[in-house]
Amino acid sequence: MTQEERRAKVAWLNRAFHAEKNAKAWQAKLERDRSIAERISRNASGGGSGTAQGNTTEDCLIRLATTQEGLQNALRELMDIREEITAAIRCVDDLDEQTILVRHYLAYEKIDTVAEKMHYEKRTIQRKHNKALEKIVIECHP
Repeated sequence: MTQEERRAKVAWLNRAFHAEKNAKAWQAKLERDRSIAERISRNASGGGSGTAQGNTTEDCLIRLATTQEGLQNALRELMDIREEITAAIRCVDDLDEQTILVRHYLAYEKIDTVAEKMHYEKRTIQRKHNKALEKIVIECHP
C-alpha cells in the first residue's frame, strides 16, 4: 500500500469523526437559537401586541426550524457514514484489527488509549492498525 493509498483510507475512515463534529456544531447552534427564541418570545408576550413583535417571533421560529432541519441532516449523514465505515471494518478478518479500527475510527480513541485498553504495546497496535488498513477496501463502500 502506497502512502497515498494509506492517506486516502485514513481520511475515508476519519469521516465519522468530522461528521460528528459537524453534528455537534449544529446541536450547539440549535441550543443557542432556542435560547434566543425563548428570549424573543418572553419579550413579545411581555410587551404590547404589535405586528413587528409577531413577525420577529415568527421569523425566529422559522430560523429555529431551519436549524433543527440542519441538525437532522447532519445526524443522518453521521449515521450513514458510520454504517459505511462499520461495513468496511467488518470485512477485516482479524478480530483484534477490527477492534482497533472500531476503537480508533468510531469511538475516536487515540492509539495510546487503544493499546492500553487492549493490553498491548503501542507499537503492536500501530503494526496491527497498519495491517488492518491494508485490508480496508473503500471502493466497495463509497
